[in-house]
Amino acid sequence: MSSGTKVASQDQQVRSATRPQRPAPPGPLKPTRARRRPALIALGLALVALSVLASVYLVSTLGRTYEVLAITNDVPRGTAVTPTDIGIVELPLGTGSALLDPISADEISQYEGKIAATDLKKGQLLTPASVVDELRPPAGQSIVGVALAPNQRPDTGLSAGDVVRVVETPATGGEPPAGAPFSIPATVVRVGQPGGSIGDQVVIDVQVESANAAALAARAATGRVALVLDSTRQG
Repeated sequence: MSSGTKVASQDQQVRSATRPQRPAPPGPLKPTRARRRPALIALGLALVALSVLASVYLVSTLGRTYEVLAITNDVPRGTAVTPTDIGIVELPLGTGSALLDPISADEISQYEGKIAATDLKKGQLLTPASVVDELRPPAGQSIVGVALAPNQRPDTGLSAGDVVRVVETPATGGEPPAGAPFSIPATVVRVGQPGGSIGDQVVIDVQVESANAAALAARAATGRVALVLDSTRQG
């Protein structure tokens, strides 16, 4: 080998040694196996099961109703609820009406004849709180029964809620009082039926302040009282 050829070969080897080495191309990726998580699978199955149960429940309850009691006529407070005042209506299930505590239709016989605890309006649902066996006055109030003949009460019909005054009257044939007669404001609670042992008299239960109850009862016992109607309803 000549000296020139030897020098050229050595120079080529030096350049090859100083040239940067290229990285080898990456090999094919190995397929990875998906890891299954049992907890996630179980959760998914549970959600599917709940969805199926919810769908079955909605389908089974859709269109179903139940019967409850409703008021068919206006019934003033203190008045007995008659069979003609109660009707049966159907409510759809799942409407939230159960929160109103309606009375089931099969209990209708238990509520006929009860006393309205408040003014009942036509169309409203009947609830256990709507009626009572006996109307009781609130705290500080008393109920007094006053027996009145036709000439001691207005000829117009009285009903529960009417605002009245019970006025003391003079003895038969006596002179009227010089000043304003003694009177007690009251509210009609219940109007009885005429007849019975008191003839044509009607017993009217009125609600008064407890402080006036004794005075009214004493005067009512003498029969020397009259009832004055001031308004047809409490405001």
